[in-house]
Amino acid sequence: MKYLLIGLLLAIPALAEWDWEGRYHWSSAVAEARREAAQARAEARREAAEARREAYRATADARREAARAATEARREASRARMEALRETQQARRDWDRSRDEWRRSMQQWREEFRDHMREIGRSWRF
Repeated sequence: MKYLLIGLLLAIPALAEWDWEGRYHWSSAVAEARREAAQARAEARREAAEARREAYRATADARREAARAATEARREASRARMEALRETQQARRDWDRSRDEWRRSMQQWREEFRDHMREIGRSWRF
């Protein structure tokens, strides 16, 4: 029994040191895992921020392009309205001119017809 007790006394410090070594390795492994997790979270935050910046840039670019397209559309619509107005005014002037010409020709025809009828009336008189 005495030998057993001596063996235990000699083994306890070795077991104690083994336990501390294990704890040191375990705590360093846990610390490394925490550092890696923190780095992964930081990288994820950086990636998310970069994705947000890209999305904002793309949205701003799309808005600028839409504004340019809307401006161009308004400009072209204005040009089309002005062209339609000019064409309408020209058509109105042409219509007025042709109507005036028709009136003059009808008036001339009436006068010629009246003169012709007078001539016929004079020729029937004795």
